[in-house]
Amino acid sequence: MAFKFSLLALFMLVVYTSSACCLSVGGNLKHISAGVAYLWGVNKNDQISRCERPCKNWVKVGGSLMQIDVGDDEVWGVNKANQIFKMAADGTGGWRRISGSLKHVSASGNGYIWGVTKNDDIFKCRKPCLGKWIRVGGKLKQIDGGHKYVYGVNKNNDVFSMRVDGTAGGWRHIPGQKLKYVTASGTNDIFGVSTNNEIFRCPKPCVQGEFEKMPGKKVEQCEATIDGIFGVSSGYFHTVIGK
Repeated sequence: MAFKFSLLALFMLVVYTSSACCLSVGGNLKHISAGVAYLWGVNKNDQISRCERPCKNWVKVGGSLMQIDVGDDEVWGVNKANQIFKMAADGTGGWRRISGSLKHVSASGNGYIWGVTKNDDIFKCRKPCLGKWIRVGGKLKQIDGGHKYVYGVNKNNDVFSMRVDGTAGGWRHIPGQKLKYVTASGTNDIFGVSTNNEIFRCPKPCVQGEFEKMPGKKVEQCEATIDGIFGVSSGYFHTVIGK
């Protein structure tokens, strides 16, 4: 069954070395996650949907989640009671409850699931993760795993990074730009959204905070994958932008 949306817009920024293209795609989503083969999202009513890329028709998926994140093999999410669930990335097999309590979960880390609790406590779990969570020091409100590093932001919108396995040196503060949301799944860059809903990019590993503001539409949240950035904004648009 196709799942139709009307209020919010889902857009795609396909990032190239010298230019990027913004393409408006229909979607009443509050949160989007992008994988290699599928997009997943949840709307303001916590209804779940997925769309096989390049994404022509959204399909409703059973369940209720307030946040969702897809990796290469599995999609993970948390509901309003902070319960944790996972499913195959293609939507087969149904939701499986995983022990623990998180307000935000990331499935994109290389070898690890990462998450934060309602108290901003940080946890990691080795994939495929059946609930053996390990506490990691620090406080973050949002987190996202990449290939080599995991990135997160705290309640003050400061940005931090650590090795994706949670070892060797602890959290490193990244200067240069405050972000309310960060995504680490891009091939060569991390991306984030500022408190003014502007998109910034920084070449990995982004140690010195070499952030660059990206032109184009403002967004509330964005997610990167190996070949693009997807985000949600409050209007439909078609824009071609340069680097």
